[in-house]
Amino acid sequence: MPGSIAAQVMAWQRRMGGVAGPLAAAPSASGEASNGHAVQVEMFVGGAWVDITDPYVMVRDDQGNIAISKGIRDEGSQTEQGSASFPLKNQDGRFSPRNPMGPYYGQLSRNTPLRVSVPDGNGGKSYRLWGDGSEWPVSWDPSGTDVWTDVSVNGPLRRVAQAPTPEHSVIYNAITDPLPPSVVAYWPCEDPTGSTALASGLTTGSPMTWTGVPTLASYSGFAASDALPDLTSAALSGGVPKYDDPSATQVRFLAYIPAAGLSLGKVLCAIDQLDYSPGSSQFWEVFYDTATRSLTIRTCASDGTVLGAELQHTLDVRGRLLYVSVELQEAGADITRTLRLKDVATSQVYTVSDTVFVTQLVRVTKVQFGPASRAVSGAAGSANLPGVAIGHVTVENAITAIDALGVRLNPVGETAGRRMQRLCDEAGIAFEWIGDLDDTVPMGAQPKANLLSLAQECVLADGGFLYEQPGTLGIGYRTRASLCNQDPALVLDYSGAQLAQVPVPVEDDRYTKNKVTVTAGGVTATYEETSGSLSTELPPAGVGTYGDEVALNLASTDAATLKDHAAWRVHLGTVDEARFPQISVHLAHPSITPDMRRAILGMRLGDRIQIANPPAWIPPDTIDQLVLGIAETINHFEHRVTFTCAPASPYSSIGVLDAAETRIDTDGSELVAAISSSDTSVGVQPAAGADVLWTKDPADLPLNVRVGGEVMRVTAISDLVTDTFTRTASSGWGASDSGFTWTTSGGSATDYSVGAGVGAHLLATAGSSRRCILPTVVSDFDFYASVTADQLATGAALTGGLVARYVDQDNLYSAVIQFTPANVVTLVVIKRVNAVETTLGTYTMPGTAFTAGTLYRLRFKVRSSTLRAKVWLASDVETPEWQITATDTELVTGQFVGVRSLSGAGNTNVNPTISYDNFLIISPQLFTIGARSVNGVVKAHSAGEDVRLATPTYLAL
Repeated sequence: MPGSIAAQVMAWQRRMGGVAGPLAAAPSASGEASNGHAVQVEMFVGGAWVDITDPYVMVRDDQGNIAISKGIRDEGSQTEQGSASFPLKNQDGRFSPRNPMGPYYGQLSRNTPLRVSVPDGNGGKSYRLWGDGSEWPVSWDPSGTDVWTDVSVNGPLRRVAQAPTPEHSVIYNAITDPLPPSVVAYWPCEDPTGSTALASGLTTGSPMTWTGVPTLASYSGFAASDALPDLTSAALSGGVPKYDDPSATQVRFLAYIPAAGLSLGKVLCAIDQLDYSPGSSQFWEVFYDTATRSLTIRTCASDGTVLGAELQHTLDVRGRLLYVSVELQEAGADITRTLRLKDVATSQVYTVSDTVFVTQLVRVTKVQFGPASRAVSGAAGSANLPGVAIGHVTVENAITAIDALGVRLNPVGETAGRRMQRLCDEAGIAFEWIGDLDDTVPMGAQPKANLLSLAQECVLADGGFLYEQPGTLGIGYRTRASLCNQDPALVLDYSGAQLAQVPVPVEDDRYTKNKVTVTAGGVTATYEETSGSLSTELPPAGVGTYGDEVALNLASTDAATLKDHAAWRVHLGTVDEARFPQISVHLAHPSITPDMRRAILGMRLGDRIQIANPPAWIPPDTIDQLVLGIAETINHFEHRVTFTCAPASPYSSIGVLDAAETRIDTDGSELVAAISSSDTSVGVQPAAGADVLWTKDPADLPLNVRVGGEVMRVTAISDLVTDTFTRTASSGWGASDSGFTWTTSGGSATDYSVGAGVGAHLLATAGSSRRCILPTVVSDFDFYASVTADQLATGAALTGGLVARYVDQDNLYSAVIQFTPANVVTLVVIKRVNAVETTLGTYTMPGTAFTAGTLYRLRFKVRSSTLRAKVWLASDVETPEWQITATDTELVTGQFVGVRSLSGAGNTNVNPTISYDNFLIISPQLFTIGARSVNGVVKAHSAGEDVRLATPTYLAL
């Protein structure tokens, strides 16, 4: 019965008066608009905004609600037009566009503006959608009691998508929209093959004709223009409509002159004016001069007599894309002549100017391109311009700035953000932005496409987000750079019940891309992720190939730039974490504070949202996502906002290589031994196939690493063992600088000493080795020592070097330096197994004569079955190449490392000494852990567990 719906609503309001919600009595957690409700719907009719909320919105049944969505939908890849739908009470037919009895008859259309807002918490409105009412279908029940209109509102992207494709080129539109009042003639010269003349770009103009046969639409070198004619076999002539005599004349045009140049006197352009008086100026010729490889302008009387001096330009015009400007300005009884040449590719302007005493200017009657010269003296060329292209000829009765066309003369290099700003300005669409529009990707030429296609082309190239402005009928752009390293705009607490639904993590391959090919300007480059859990390796090492091919419109098409773009897309496509497609909040819930409500209402596409204290059954790290889209439901009981999200991590640690905060991960690292859940000293070495070590610079610390899901804070990284032998010791070597105690073996205790900055082995007996070793729990090492002998060897070599995988004196690997009786320095890698010695490789230093006491630096690296060694003069820098590389699998368990000295059998030196300095084990490295369980994970870890930066820096695109 009539009135029952209103009665029900009143009952709801009484019942829900103490509960937060859109129809709750004021004050409520959702806030209150000036109309007494927590939501306001307005419609633009009769030239004003009209509030239609009460009694027309959300009153027709129990389920009345407003549904809003905007941004990127889940599973989508680009911003879609925003939309809203809601029923309107329509018993009196006011929302029936074609009902002549309705109060709004004749005022409703398919694009009637509507807007939905809620209080912003600061005394104003937060617009949730501002768009056009595109559909007004009327419905009713059989009794006619319930009559309603399900209105559909679409955001401004709908209008942008329906914009027509431009009919003309960028420069055509730049010249004519708006057309400057000074322009009296314009010929675009973009006419297609088969045309019989070159049409005027003005409705009052006449076409340009030709003699000979021009090759129409053949030159495409100007990015802002359609193809232009080639005048190899033709000359052009255009008549200028009558206009009042000016005090200035300006003729401009695009010109390409071939790299080979032209013959002397070829007339590029001739400008005729009405004959003022006999002997006065009647025409000007701009011709090519082979001496200057440039253009020259001369003034002629009607009989061809050259009046005054020629004005020569000096810019080499061969092979250039030029915008030529011929400017004539009265100056009393004189005329100032100016010839400006703008290099379209570089935007540089080159100018020459003079003043000559001639009669006054009158209106231009004709312009010609490629005519035979009419001058009776000086260089005079024949007709036609081989290889020359001409276009966009304007004649003006005033001098204007050479940069008047701005970037539209050559859009190549215009940044993506600035291009979108310009396009919207040209279309009369409100535009805003987040970030620096100049810090966006430089674009290539602007194709003929509608506004939305051009905007999406810019978005694709730069990688940001297109969005609809909530507070007006306009669009905006959020730059890719503005997405990076941002603070969270909203932090929700899972344990504080601040979520309206359980955030469900999704582990899928929806956005996986591990091999991307980028093409621009006909150049192609590919980047592939070849290692890691999301690499192109087949499972279980990777996930197989997930390829993508992307065509971009970029100013730069060199392979390195394209590979950077491909690498960025692979970076986004190999995020090894779950995504949370939907994060939902209820604004009317008591847990949502006023500050949080304001933050929620202020969320924009690309903002960072976090959920702290997630439940124990999912990863303990804070859930960190970027907002891609927003959906809202407003009804009698709630205002629910649901954010469509993707991981924020690809944008969270972006930097440049030389920044102090930049942290680049190693190629791969692992634990060298098992650790408990409380250990604070950890050994780390490169993973198999990797070589890069961790920084030891205190300025780079602390840093967080992730080991088996646990995040640890590393406060110091050091070499495992260092020893500079600055102490004094006898009958042994004592303890190294890093605290490890040396164990001696072989000979007598008095054969071992430390002093004068070295550790020494006295070799009193030929054929008997001396050894100093350190116990460890690993068998792979990368280590150094400086070695020398105090005597020149006689009879047999004196030998000193490094040992690894030492079990005892008869089972070890060793890299040694042999100082031979011939004073040659030789590097030898050997193995001893059961006292049987085998040479695995040798290297002799070229051009080296050993001098007693000279230190040589030795490096020995043992990893799995590969042994590498190198030697160089200790006073020099390390040689980059490994001089010996060998493979052996016989010794795998020895866990002692150290040094070994020997005088060969037959050596006749008396008590020679082998000395060592700067012993250093650089791998494994020792990590000092300042804090365990940074992310709440408490666990032990086994040897070989992966070690990597918790948040490595990814270099900015």
